[in-house]
Amino acid sequence: MKKAKVYFGLVAAMFLLGLVQAVSGFVLWLAFATGAGGGRHGGSGIGESTFWALSRHTWIDIHDWVGVALLVVVTVHIVLHWKWIARMLRLTLVH
Repeated sequence: MKKAKVYFGLVAAMFLLGLVQAVSGFVLWLAFATGAGGGRHGGSGIGESTFWALSRHTWIDIHDWVGVALLVVVTVHIVLHWKWIARMLRLTLVH
């Protein structure tokens, strides 16, 4: 596979994972807003609600695992572009 296709695949994966990360973050923030005594930081969890048929805990799992996947893809992207990054840093530091 050519480099350009690999790089395109990485950028597409980063975009899609970032989009899912943003959507799940907004769902957790807006649909499952926490008040006193409930939510992520405590409370009994009585009356668990859902959004798009998924519970708050499922949304948290999606958000967390997509974040891990995004970290992996970004790390691979940086590793594959390391020579370019080092070259740009050298040029920036010299000038």
